[in-house]
Amino acid sequence: MNQAYSSPRRRHSPAKGITALIFGILYAAFLLLHNLLPTRMGIALIIESVLPWTGIFLALVLLMFLIRFSWLSAIGFLVPALVWTGMFGPALLPNEDSGDPDLTVATHNVGARMPQPTAAAQNIVDRDPDIVTIQELESLSGKIIHKELDSSFEHSQVVDTIGVWSKWPMSEPEEVDLGLQWPRAFATTISTDHGDIRFYAVHMPSVRPGHESMRNAALRRLATTVETDGAEHVIIAGDFNTAATDNNMKTLVPPLQDTREEARGGFGFTWPAQFPVTRLDHVLYRGFDATSDEVLERGSSDHRAVLAGLDLK
Repeated sequence: MNQAYSSPRRRHSPAKGITALIFGILYAAFLLLHNLLPTRMGIALIIESVLPWTGIFLALVLLMFLIRFSWLSAIGFLVPALVWTGMFGPALLPNEDSGDPDLTVATHNVGARMPQPTAAAQNIVDRDPDIVTIQELESLSGKIIHKELDSSFEHSQVVDTIGVWSKWPMSEPEEVDLGLQWPRAFATTISTDHGDIRFYAVHMPSVRPGHESMRNAALRRLATTVETDGAEHVIIAGDFNTAATDNNMKTLVPPLQDTREEARGGFGFTWPAQFPVTRLDHVLYRGFDATSDEVLERGSSDHRAVLAGLDLK
């Protein structure tokens, strides 16, 4: 008598997808607790500067989910996806066009060596901003840009390597002490058609992994200065050498706001200009609503320029 054979029933392991679950939960925890990263050897500086890019790990978890399809792997993908979206998703929402702003502000670090300074200056002038701040004016190219902007704006103030150009009159510059041996920030009052605005032009110290203490101290000093400034309308623009996701930026934002965070439309990376991976250049403010924040096309500097629109509250 022939015995019938049947193939064994495939059993579904309850641990199927456990790797995706563990990996996903660890990545979500990393996003939520990135402020605990050690500063030794610049670990926190490097990772926080490119934090949105770590979303690539979501693709890895998604691949695990597709390969080991299970409810565990689904949770492993959904949890970090929700965390990443909650942290960075709002910045990716499209900007809503609210018409012409009350004023526009441009900031650009023109770099020590710029092969086409006249074109760089004209690129900003063509956008017709009301206020412009430029960093690294000490080079020959910076001096050419200085001259070009002087011919396009009636009012200007320059302190060492930082300059501000405006369509409206400005008070004498007041150097802001950042604890450095040379001026890297100053304040001025701009008498606009909408009333007086306190404007801070800044260029924070450069940083290298493991050597960011000078920049961090300068950020704290700037935050203290702005906090004690009683002006209702304040703008701080320039090269902060700090990403918005850097934990040290919390000394300024909040209580100040960042035009890119409010205006949305993408991450607005500005450095390096050839392929930007982080945003070091910011327009911060209080007493305004941000209507736009645009990163201009690549020029010949290692930074891209930022053009922001603001409405007075």
